[in-house]
Amino acid sequence: MLCEFEKLIYPPSIATVDDSGYMIALYHPCETIKDSTGNLITQVKAVGYCLPVSSSLRYDMRGHWSKNSKFGLQFEVESYNEVIVPTKEGIIAYLSSGQIKGIGSKIAEKIYEVFGQQSLEVLDKEPEKLLAIPGISEIKLKKICDSYLVNRGARDVVAFLSPHGITPNRAVRLYKEYGDKTMDIVKKHPYQLCDMAGIGFKTADHIALSMGFDHLSTERVDEGILYTLSEAEGKGHLCQEKHEFVKNCLKTLDTPALTADMVANRAARLVFSGQLVSYQGKVYRAKTAYVEEQLAYAIHQQMKHWKMHNYGDLDAAIDAEEQKLKMKFAPEQREAVKIALTQGLCIITGGPGTGKTLIQRAILDIYQKSNPKNEICCCAPTGRAARRMEQATGVVASTVHKALGLMADEDGDYDAPDALTADLIVVDEVSMLDIYLAEYLFKAAKYGAQMVLIGDADQLPSVGPGAVLSEMIASGCIPVVRLDKVFRQNAGSRIAANAKLIRHGNVGLEYGSDFRFINSPRLADSAELIVDLYLQETEKYGVDNVALLTPYRQKTETGVNALNERLREKVNPPDAQKAEVVFGNRKFRCGDKVMQIKNHDDVNNGDIGYIRKIIRTGDETTVHVDFGDGRVKEYDSSELEMLNLGYASTIHKSQGSEYQSVIINLQCAHSIMLTRPLVYTAITRGKERVAIVGEKKALCISIRKTDTEKRGTCLAKRLQELT
Repeated sequence: MLCEFEKLIYPPSIATVDDSGYMIALYHPCETIKDSTGNLITQVKAVGYCLPVSSSLRYDMRGHWSKNSKFGLQFEVESYNEVIVPTKEGIIAYLSSGQIKGIGSKIAEKIYEVFGQQSLEVLDKEPEKLLAIPGISEIKLKKICDSYLVNRGARDVVAFLSPHGITPNRAVRLYKEYGDKTMDIVKKHPYQLCDMAGIGFKTADHIALSMGFDHLSTERVDEGILYTLSEAEGKGHLCQEKHEFVKNCLKTLDTPALTADMVANRAARLVFSGQLVSYQGKVYRAKTAYVEEQLAYAIHQQMKHWKMHNYGDLDAAIDAEEQKLKMKFAPEQREAVKIALTQGLCIITGGPGTGKTLIQRAILDIYQKSNPKNEICCCAPTGRAARRMEQATGVVASTVHKALGLMADEDGDYDAPDALTADLIVVDEVSMLDIYLAEYLFKAAKYGAQMVLIGDADQLPSVGPGAVLSEMIASGCIPVVRLDKVFRQNAGSRIAANAKLIRHGNVGLEYGSDFRFINSPRLADSAELIVDLYLQETEKYGVDNVALLTPYRQKTETGVNALNERLREKVNPPDAQKAEVVFGNRKFRCGDKVMQIKNHDDVNNGDIGYIRKIIRTGDETTVHVDFGDGRVKEYDSSELEMLNLGYASTIHKSQGSEYQSVIINLQCAHSIMLTRPLVYTAITRGKERVAIVGEKKALCISIRKTDTEKRGTCLAKRLQELT
């Protein structure tokens, strides 16, 4: 059917198309079309995904008619092609139609001036030649190429996958990887999609089963087995016990005819083929097992090859440091400094107020005085933690990612890290290191370097898989200094005192002006209280120095998403002078505090920034985010999925940060999430004030419930085998 675009019905504008790309539009037929009764059809209501909306082009649409009981006759679009008249006017009309992001009428005319009738061929085969056109940068060229793919080769892929919940961006990336073979792979081997981040087994399985694939096919069962372990990694586990693993596989595949023996046999074949690894009665994905094994080996080598430095009279050096700092080290603090300076690798662990920061400073001061020519690397998993480290010690610090030169691709994966040349490596907030980042760090460290790892073993484990800090401590192979005595309490802090009580499972907390509990059993009331309290605290301390923490992102009125919307309207209300951009069901406004939720380039998951500019050029929108340390990043509309509002945060996302004031919501509605490490981590983010809003029962549940499920990992056992 040949037709022209008339009007967009859903959504109201092209800017508000959601992630699925689903659209409804009206078209005018350019040929005679009659309905079943012989009446002439003068207007076509089309439904589909990523429909064309340029009024300057004609489209050859393919699909089928359907009759909806509510909306009447409509045309379900399966695919379409632009009909381009091979004239100057036709080519320019196509290029400037708005279908290709980055090309407006002026750029289109310039392209035709240079390439003439070959303009479309250049786009197809040699798009890099467009860099010769004034106004086309490498960034703009990427947008042009991606958009052109959607409108040419990738269009059928986008249309086929969109009903299954795969965004156009991911479909285009799939087309980039497989080219013209993509549709063949999607239809004949859909489980290959599992290899692509962001698609996964469940989506691939939905596609496959909708096309009639057998529930018991080896391809489906094998991918389901591998997915079971991938899903476990998303919950922090590197491996699963064999019986539990088989049980979880059966749950994943949800096929009555599939038995435990059948799963075990397929898993055995995957072990034989090298896709799975069995170790100590546990089952791993091969990649994960290799990383854990390599980390254990790197830790062992680090301890084996370090070189002892001469500090002279170390006790005298510590005495001199006491005079400089005008304080007296406790015996365990003094021991921590000694061990750090006389061991190739050591761990210093303790809660808030136990003096970890002072110990860091002493270690660095003494080392620098004794080894003035040696290189030092100070780093932490988050930007906030790194800045806090630098301010406390006076030594330049960075994120672990920056120290290692890690740059994430579109899937959040990293290339190999840069080698670390430092002679002393001090890492803070080590509890946040997952197995992958820890392996990068230890493999990058040079033989002979000293490493000092500092962290709080009672905090939540890393967001990523593994339990690196607790496993290193549990191995018994690495010197560990535990700091238990709270010194900050002497200054009247109830935060440090209560943190210690929580660690020991004691619900008898101390309350006062710096540690409050506000009883509010109803979620709606709590949301109102939290907003009011947040405004009071930010007025006193500033937005950057106040954290609002809650266990859940969604689900309730006090979830992160709901609170972020409420707070943004109070802290950064709409204004005619403030530009806005809508992405799906989310809105971003100039001045908004935002959080990066995905590793990309040199911006890491959890980084906080502010929207400084929203720039519209034609159909394109660019959002400029300032992350406060010289990093100003540009996001086009398709990249806004990497941002969330950042006024409120989950407790997990707050790890590695400290704030003057912390507000925490704890409700019985969150009970499935509540554990001792969770509430401990939340309150230890506060330096001056902590306020808990919610139910006392929820607080007691948290304190009494240790982390119910130990993470599946064998790092401690691997370390023990090597020593």
